[in-house]
Amino acid sequence: MNASERMKLTVAIPTYGRDRVLIESVHALLDLASPPWELLIVDQTPVHDAESEARLEAWNQQGRIRWLRLERPSITAAMNVALMEAHGDRVLFLDDDIHPDSHLLEAHQRAGEAHPDAMVAGRVLQPWHGRQSDPEGSPFFFNSLEPRWVQTFMGGNVAIPRRTALALGGFDENFVKVAYHFEAEFAHRWCTAEQTILYEPEALIHHLRAERGGTRTSPNHLTTAKPDHAVGRYYFLLRTLPAGSALAASLGALLRCIRTRHHLQKPWWIPVTLLGEIRGLIWAWRLNGQGAAYLPTRTPRLLIVGSHPVQYHTPLFRYLAADPSLSCEVVYHSLPDERTQGLGFGVDFTWDVPLLEGYRWRLAPSGRGKGITSGYLGVWLANPLGELGWGKTGERPDAVLLTGWHFFSMVQSHWAARWLRIPILLRMDSNGARPRSRPLRWVYRRLFQGVAIGLPVGSANARWYHSHGMGNGHLMGSPHFVDNGLFAHQSAQQRQQRSELRARWGIPEASYCFLFAGKLQDKKRPFDLLAAMERLTGHGDAAAIRIHLLIVGTGHLEEDCRRRVAERQLPVSFGGFLNQSEIAAAYAATDCLVLPSDHGETWGLVVNEAMACGLPAVVSDLAGCAEDLVMEGTTGLKFACGDIQGLTNCMRTMATDPATSRRMGEAARQRVEKLFTIEAAATGIREATLRVYQHTKLENRKVLEGKGQISGARKEAGQEIMSSTMGRQK
Repeated sequence: MNASERMKLTVAIPTYGRDRVLIESVHALLDLASPPWELLIVDQTPVHDAESEARLEAWNQQGRIRWLRLERPSITAAMNVALMEAHGDRVLFLDDDIHPDSHLLEAHQRAGEAHPDAMVAGRVLQPWHGRQSDPEGSPFFFNSLEPRWVQTFMGGNVAIPRRTALALGGFDENFVKVAYHFEAEFAHRWCTAEQTILYEPEALIHHLRAERGGTRTSPNHLTTAKPDHAVGRYYFLLRTLPAGSALAASLGALLRCIRTRHHLQKPWWIPVTLLGEIRGLIWAWRLNGQGAAYLPTRTPRLLIVGSHPVQYHTPLFRYLAADPSLSCEVVYHSLPDERTQGLGFGVDFTWDVPLLEGYRWRLAPSGRGKGITSGYLGVWLANPLGELGWGKTGERPDAVLLTGWHFFSMVQSHWAARWLRIPILLRMDSNGARPRSRPLRWVYRRLFQGVAIGLPVGSANARWYHSHGMGNGHLMGSPHFVDNGLFAHQSAQQRQQRSELRARWGIPEASYCFLFAGKLQDKKRPFDLLAAMERLTGHGDAAAIRIHLLIVGTGHLEEDCRRRVAERQLPVSFGGFLNQSEIAAAYAATDCLVLPSDHGETWGLVVNEAMACGLPAVVSDLAGCAEDLVMEGTTGLKFACGDIQGLTNCMRTMATDPATSRRMGEAARQRVEKLFTIEAAATGIREATLRVYQHTKLENRKVLEGKGQISGARKEAGQEIMSSTMGRQK
């Protein structure tokens, strides 16, 4: 391997309050046969003695070290600075009071090249070890002679792949003061991300444990009321355990802190120690409530919250799962069975397309209730905070995408996100067509106040956001869509058997056939359509222009509809329930979709489906999709909801001019393929997530940059990582 091809290893030494021992440690590293390729001194000492100051300045001027000065001491902040400033592929963190073994760097180099994705933890020989390794079979304390895979590391001798560390957000700067357990928390995130840690005993340092200084300088935690030591312990528990377990573990730790030999011999220190521990617990609780203080360099985590799987959402979730600029997960509050899934359809069924494949999802452990058939309170959460990462193993999301407030569990998730200060994205298709009471409008306005960015699916939906105080600056379009390519392909294939399909449903070959596809329920107003067919038939138009209607769907109005058709002898066929893989056959057999719904039809994705298959649509003006999908006379026709004569006229216009109808169908197909796509919907969600993520992390970045006079390279490092991610996405 050429030298230019070898892994680059940056050595970083965070330091505080050290003078002579720091100079000796740096000198020992520079005197190695193969000195560090890059050596960073991340210095938090306000003032060194004159000799040390001069020595460090000289090395810095000679280019042998890069001397970075920070104003406020923090081990995690200093290590993050090193990650951002380093130019190497790996960053080897070393204590500021060590003597390196002559083969330290070579051992880390070999291990890193052999295991490029692994963190490499080196051996630490402490003064009390007497230059001896731990006996074989004894507990592991990073002084064994046997290499092994481990679950944690010591921050004073560890080499970390830089890009992976940055992608995880670096070290959590909420580990304040002595930063107790910060290594364990980072190791937890590292292993949760399916990364590995290798212990390499040949990468050896002799730890000098200088009495003065150190990045974790603090009073003895047994004899002080200061929370410097305790806060890290409790914060670690809150970050890595479920809420109940974290509380129990915290109470146990609180009791154990005074069950020591020291307190047995000097019981007057018990109240002092307890005060420090309680202060640390309260501080940790507050820090956890604010969320982790990571670097703004990792892939943003988006949690999508849904009451249950929906067939129209699945393609979007798969698309987002494949986006390298996001880490996306879906949490469902319930999983309906066949009976529950059939609500409103009149038959028990399961969708014949996979709804839970191709993306990460989980079922909310605290989901409760009788299910989505039982009304607003049918789905609720016993632990809404835990579902969003409060004390849960794993990480709290950077943004929560709610798909509505249609069940109590969704409102619980909304308030939980607000309490945890997680930005809320909202993608729902409600609009202002349905009258609402004043108290309900007040509730909606309170809910909208907590939304960071709204994702309107269409024009009527955007006005709904506006009416509740959300301006254009807080809206990013994410249009409703179906899998246009799939529907177009399936309908094209089915159209080759158009004659057989028509014969199957009793549709005369020469008739212009309208299609109604959906649940036979009140909001769909199927009787308006039957009344229009009756008027056309009563005027003799059915015979003259040869019209027919195919009704696909089931529901509680099905028997009444069948009775009306039989009584009036209308040219209508019933196709029953068609699953997702079968519905394209109905579009292939017919000529125009009709959707006479009232304001309960907040969108009408069946119109997207029909247009993707090349059909025009006759749509009620109260359907949410009407003004976006139905361009009057171009992609279809609109009528006033409940206006039977208006509906009749639209249907007559379509049926009497099939050539124009076909041109409308082609224009409709082009419109949905251009504007109402999965790509457009996902782009809105991705851009909204990145916007709130960067906004949330802006203050952390300002604080971090204000901690020291550091080079511009550090400020650009985050952009480097994000740019490379976006570049892959493009």
